Amino acid sequence: MRVLFQRLARALRRMFVAGAAGTGVALGALWANRLRATLTTLGIVIGVATVIGILSVIQGLNRSFDEQLASLGARSLYVSQMPWIMEGDAWFLLRNRPPITNWQYRRLREQVPFAAAISPSVEEHAKVEGNGEKLTDVHVRGTNAEYVLVGGEEVERGRFLSPADVEFERPYAVLGSEVASKLFGRSDPLLRTVDIRDRRYTVVGVMKPRGSFLGRSQDNFVIVPLGCFLRAFGQGRSLTVGVKVVEGLDLAEAKEELRGLMRGVRGLRPAERDNFDVNEQKALSEMYDRLTAILYGVIFGVSLISLLVGGIGIMNIMLVSVTERTREIGIRKALGARRATVMFQFLVESLALSALGGLIGLGMGFLGAAIVDAVSPLPASPTLLAVALGLGFAAFVGVVFGLYPAWRASRLDPIVALRYE
Repeated sequence: MRVLFQRLARALRRMFVAGAAGTGVALGALWANRLRATLTTLGIVIGVATVIGILSVIQGLNRSFDEQLASLGARSLYVSQMPWIMEGDAWFLLRNRPPITNWQYRRLREQVPFAAAISPSVEEHAKVEGNGEKLTDVHVRGTNAEYVLVGGEEVERGRFLSPADVEFERPYAVLGSEVASKLFGRSDPLLRTVDIRDRRYTVVGVMKPRGSFLGRSQDNFVIVPLGCFLRAFGQGRSLTVGVKVVEGLDLAEAKEELRGLMRGVRGLRPAERDNFDVNEQKALSEMYDRLTAILYGVIFGVSLISLLVGGIGIMNIMLVSVTERTREIGIRKALGARRATVMFQFLVESLALSALGGLIGLGMGFLGAAIVDAVSPLPASPTLLAVALGLGFAAFVGVVFGLYPAWRASRLDPIVALRYE
């Protein structure tokens, strides 16, 4: 056993020494042909930069989407006149659905046994004035005191609407952080007033900022009591009723029970189809997964083409290198270099070329992601997954496309190679 270990150690030592010598020769050959080596890596650079850039955008979108989805409430269901996602001619077929009225919301509220919180909401774009400033296209939202429980949102300053505020339709308002900043700047907006549709509201709170998604601000809103909203904007608007399901009850079971209760509230006969929808996070996440699956397919296709072109370039230049250095290979083999040593040398050259392209592409991908994040509404954040995939592709291409030239160099006959001019 001891002899076996000694032989193994000697073999590993010889392999290490030969590998180190081959690596030095390989890097020296690349340095001697710097321009050619750099130009050869362009395909790898483009492929890796594409992988890093597009994956960074997708990962940024994923994070932003998850944050926005969380604002709907993890265990919340939403009864609305229309489904959240409509494909084809769905809107045309469903356009005549009757609105969900305040009376129907109240009837539903009395019957739902599994609601930890239930909140109606309705929204309209309107002009908001305050502190001598004027904002247009602000989302004015009417709701009740349980809105923050259903959606999981938080108040940053002051307080949210109380049940008494909603019941007695007190003219109080809670501002989104963007509206508060634009109207009042750095001054405290609490107990100041804002005007909406010629009605004055006292500010009692400011919501915690949520940022933007795809260029659209999530903080450009004002929340008022539902009764105040309906008096200002009209009673005929359809409500969306959010229901937070108590812990321990299956969400799918709760959805079916809520659907049955709503059918009763709407007075539908057993044979009649639903004229409303019960929406949940799952529908949005499934749609998003389908869209991102297409994007991942595009990434794979573009990257594969770029890396294939880069790999062909590396193979071509390595074959040229083998031909140019045929006499050098013959001399090395005549002096005792093994086939494995020669093959290792050329594999190192190929791997070094692809690694150089991978590192340049990595830098370009990070730069591209930073530019996209700065000048466009698309969030972009490079991740370890993107880096690992980019460099992994580059290394794979270097080994695969360098294997044949290295094998060809190792198989050269030293006598024939020495005669080569």
